[in-house]
Amino acid sequence: MSVLTNQLKSLLLSFVLIVAISGIVLGTVIYFHYSKNITFKFLTNDPAVVAELPAYVGVLSQLGIFLWASTAAICLFCTRLIKNKAHRTFIFSSALITILLGFDDAFMFHEIVFPSLGVQQKIVFLSYIIIMLLYGLKFIKVLFKSDYLLLLFSVFWFGVSLIVDNFFANSSPYIAQLLEDGAKFIGIVSWLFYFARTCRQILIREGLKST
Repeated sequence: MSVLTNQLKSLLLSFVLIVAISGIVLGTVIYFHYSKNITFKFLTNDPAVVAELPAYVGVLSQLGIFLWASTAAICLFCTRLIKNKAHRTFIFSSALITILLGFDDAFMFHEIVFPSLGVQQKIVFLSYIIIMLLYGLKFIKVLFKSDYLLLLFSVFWFGVSLIVDNFFANSSPYIAQLLEDGAKFIGIVSWLFYFARTCRQILIREGLKST
């Protein structure tokens, strides 16, 4: 009995956070249902189910979102282990940027959400570029100590995707779709490899990796 009591005490904060996070998300769903008159089916079901589409629809995009989430999870987990303040701040900031980009990809911030609020796509892209530049300037010393070529490789492919999206949107499907989305996917994979590798290197240098 004492073991169970101790476990309940140690897990109290976890239970509170689980209920709080779940409550916020479910509360937001309920809010949109009543305030915007959106059916629960549209807010809770898988998009392919709602639209009655095959399961493979959007497979590349879905995989990309998994990779964004994986990168953010790796960075957030390592933030708890990294002792050096500069490295910890760098990895935590990287996690926040990854979450932002992942949410943009999943919920189409720059394509639908912000334009519906009156913010043009170009302004959204410019904001993202400014964020990335400030991020680069803030952590330039840490970046140069890492295998930054992987990060530049990632940014290059994101740039290719943006160029195709803005200047070749009406071209053939091989350019407008495959090249745009394919380039973005390569960028996401490279992003994951860079931060997984960088976190591992930081932990090794701090002596926290046992093997």
